[in-house]
Amino acid sequence: MPEFRTRPDGTRYPLTPKGKAAGTVVAGAVVAGLLTAAGGGTATESVGSALDSAAEQNAKSSKEDNPRKRNRARTWQRKALREIRDTVKHDLRCAVQSYGQVQQFFLRSPCDSLDQMLFALGDAQGNVIAVSVMWVKMPSADEAGELKKLEDTYGTGDVTPFATEALQLGGIKFTGRHYASRSNGSMVVIAESEAVQGQATTTLLKDVANIAVVLPRP
Repeated sequence: MPEFRTRPDGTRYPLTPKGKAAGTVVAGAVVAGLLTAAGGGTATESVGSALDSAAEQNAKSSKEDNPRKRNRARTWQRKALREIRDTVKHDLRCAVQSYGQVQQFFLRSPCDSLDQMLFALGDAQGNVIAVSVMWVKMPSADEAGELKKLEDTYGTGDVTPFATEALQLGGIKFTGRHYASRSNGSMVVIAESEAVQGQATTTLLKDVANIAVVLPRP
């Protein structure tokens, strides 16, 4: 039953949501395709771009009826995983949430925005995996490319997750060994995963990072 609103003249009209269905279809189809395709840089970039577009169309979805969250759940089900809990932070400060050469880069070239999603995944064997996804918006595509190149080099520092205690999993240290990144114009997306309970394999942890990096921005 649609919700109605009354105009000043006394007539009533139905309220209809905007841009919801298109974003759901695109994001769901693209993620499903990714999980059955061979990995590769080009595929990741194109899949990520499509999901970014879907996320923009879905930006006004309500918290109670969130197609993107349902799509995430279906995505992880394909890997026999389920999302236990999550937390999202917006408008973090890049130079504060980083260290090493990455931090020095941000001091020279400040980012426009930094958003973060942390979540925990579990499986039937009792394994628990912590996942961090960062969306870093730079002023230009060139600066985004420089940041991605720096992030992709192990030992140069990192953008560090904020408030990991919100996952209620004790101390979580992301090592950067199970890592994926992509860029889309001036946006850089960085995903990392770590085992926090059980014995998740290196292959699974890398697969999780490769999937997480193309999830739509929350």
